[in-house]
Amino acid sequence: MPFLSLKIATCHLAGIFVAVALLRADSVPAPGPTTGSEILWSLQKLDTLGRSLYVAAHPDDENTSLISYLSLGRKYDTAYLSLTRGDGGQNLIGPELRDQLGVIRTQELIEARRVDGGRQFFSRAKDFGFSKHPDETFGIWDREEVLADTVWVIRNFQPDVIVTRFNPEPGYTHGHHTASAILAIEAFEAAADPDRFSEQLEFADTWQAKRVVWNTSSWFFRNSGAEFDESEYTKVDVGGYDPLLGKSYNEIASASRSKHLSQGFGTRIDRGSRIEYFKYLAGAELTDDIFDGVDVGWSRVGNSNTIQQQVTSIIDAFDVAKPELAVPALLDLRADLTRAGDSEWILRKRNEVDRIILSCMGVDIRALNDSPYVRNGEAMDLKLEMINRSEVAARLVGVSLPFAEREEAVDVDLAYNSRIEQSMTARVPQSASLPQPYWLATDGSLGMFDVEDQLLIGKAENDPAFYALAELDVMGTSITVELPLVYRDVDPAKGETIRPVLNLPQAAVSFATPVSLFPNFESRTLEVKVSAMLSDLSGRLEIDLPEGWSSEPRIHTVDTIREGGDRSYAFEITPASVSEEVAISARFVTDQGTFGKSVARIEYDHIREQTVFAVASTRAVSLEVARAGQRIGYLPGAGDSVPDSIREIGFEVVELSPEGFGVDDLAGIDTVVLGIRAYNTIDGIGAIMEELFAFAEAGGTVIAQYNTSHRLKTEKIAPYPLSLSRDRVTDETAEIRVLAPKHPVMTTPNVITARDFSNWTQERGLYFPNSWDEAFVPILSLNDPGEPSREGSLLVAEYGEGYFVYTGISWFRQLPAGVPGAYRIFANLLSLGHSSYSTDQL
Repeated sequence: MPFLSLKIATCHLAGIFVAVALLRADSVPAPGPTTGSEILWSLQKLDTLGRSLYVAAHPDDENTSLISYLSLGRKYDTAYLSLTRGDGGQNLIGPELRDQLGVIRTQELIEARRVDGGRQFFSRAKDFGFSKHPDETFGIWDREEVLADTVWVIRNFQPDVIVTRFNPEPGYTHGHHTASAILAIEAFEAAADPDRFSEQLEFADTWQAKRVVWNTSSWFFRNSGAEFDESEYTKVDVGGYDPLLGKSYNEIASASRSKHLSQGFGTRIDRGSRIEYFKYLAGAELTDDIFDGVDVGWSRVGNSNTIQQQVTSIIDAFDVAKPELAVPALLDLRADLTRAGDSEWILRKRNEVDRIILSCMGVDIRALNDSPYVRNGEAMDLKLEMINRSEVAARLVGVSLPFAEREEAVDVDLAYNSRIEQSMTARVPQSASLPQPYWLATDGSLGMFDVEDQLLIGKAENDPAFYALAELDVMGTSITVELPLVYRDVDPAKGETIRPVLNLPQAAVSFATPVSLFPNFESRTLEVKVSAMLSDLSGRLEIDLPEGWSSEPRIHTVDTIREGGDRSYAFEITPASVSEEVAISARFVTDQGTFGKSVARIEYDHIREQTVFAVASTRAVSLEVARAGQRIGYLPGAGDSVPDSIREIGFEVVELSPEGFGVDDLAGIDTVVLGIRAYNTIDGIGAIMEELFAFAEAGGTVIAQYNTSHRLKTEKIAPYPLSLSRDRVTDETAEIRVLAPKHPVMTTPNVITARDFSNWTQERGLYFPNSWDEAFVPILSLNDPGEPSREGSLLVAEYGEGYFVYTGISWFRQLPAGVPGAYRIFANLLSLGHSSYSTDQL
């Protein structure tokens, strides 16, 4: 089975480590600190052989209460298949969007599973933004490929029960959501059919799950108007408490869900009874329990007649204060499992036994490098650090470094509570691949990531590139432990920190902005930064331009940049005298090679450090755009890069802070723009809005970007009555009808035409107001196919001597993407009240 030959992913809950995947049949990951009660929990799990797969569309769609209950309460192997990585959403904690946001949300899901004990899988589908119907979703996803990925996960993970989060009937929710349920049902059938996706059968067997059920709640019925009758559903209380874990499954689920910080899902800890509801969708009928008719004991495994008795005996005799006393019986159990064959369950349970043995011994073992970053071809000084905190006889008898094709026989006694160190040297392969997330290695399509390697599909993240295999002899039995190579640092403010060792290029090259505007075809300076990642560097920096464009200079000589440092170089770029969008790239040439990639490090406290590589380029957009006014105040909300976009068209941007916000902050400012979801995220926004209303009344302009209609932190969202809704237009090509063609927003200083609404990205806008005071002038009308017109996307009101604008248009997507028309319209909004025009003829 391919997933049995891949890396171990472990999850950690209050010290408990659960083997949730298998690296190889003969190796296990090193255990972490584990208490006696947690080891007893793991022994109880040995006696359980059930498996469930939860299927939905996005990070945060999963029901962590149910996953925690199934994984930790019933002790079933439990996994979540998220069809997308959430790369089409918003980011409440930073500026990362699209691919980088998908990396963050991937890691948040991985961290959530570390808490609730589940595994994590993905398909190759992209989150391309909100869709209203599964037909729209399947028009952008490659339906057959996503179905194949779902089948692949089912055939490998082999769940007994598949649980969907959403109803397969369209009309209740997001099109991605409905599509995930439809595909889960189709995959349930296809996974058991040898004629479907037969190419997978080289690596996996067919699999027939018992049933598919829909995990629903009354929440799903609130917007549809349908009645929720709980008597129609099978009910399960998932709010139990486990004294071995010291927590209820709800408490664990709350901590798991709070890992979704980029979506603002930090939540209070929940305790007490919680009822989950289930409806039959496919397979065997559902009666009292979702696992009705499923054998979850050892009787489902051949050649295992005595194994359950052995497990029961070990549990009965286990002393939580002296766990090492269980090791001899566990070694006997391991021997019997080896003799029982190599079925999927046997291999998985033997690996669990190996981890329990090491936990009983209090073994701590790790492979350390003296630097977090290495370069290809570089020599490495490694150290294995080990301690056996039990009287059980154990020795280190071998160490191998597969990445360096290095093996070394050793004979080191792991005496009781003695810290042992074993040094080794190795060399990073010259051909080692950079640690780019595998799904970003090549360009995909609008709806799909491009991953051709069958054995990568479904995996949550890359396997560690650098690891050691340590062979231990425990009372005559060989146990091999896999140790990802890590770097240990001591931060005076945080204590010991551990991070994986990564190989990086010697140099990185990056433009100051991913999109560079050339308003009115004027020359401008582009800054290109060269970073010396791993050593001192010198060479030359070259820039590549499209035909008709020129640069002064074309090449910079780069004198020595010290390791860890960087230096920026200016190129004066003159565009061709036509409106166009082109790519400008740069490369750094040294005696050691040519480097043409940027390196983005994503660092947040709640996830592991991530590195994303991209071609060193900027999207150059030459366009005609005029502006009026000069200084723009920007009050950040949930996080976006709109301020940088505003600077691109020549405005000075002053970033405002909500702390201590007052009238003095607005001195000399022409227009204030509120960042996305400012009304949802800024404490004290109500008082700030009063100041901004006064600013507009005195002649300024205030522009509020979209907010969600729920969890508002103020009712003062506009100087006149205004109600937000969930109305949105997801089709970025939707027809735009101009309601007020003579309004300054459409005429001054840029005359807006139909061409300005072309080539938009992902969506038109979201959370439009659906009712407003007559003081507001609706500028545009638009709608998705088959829906009524939405006229609340762009509302402008005169207020005193100035203006107040509320707009749900997705400027936060269009401007960073370099959409020319979006810049021209937004320039008109920023210019409101700062040009000589009249609105008498509206």
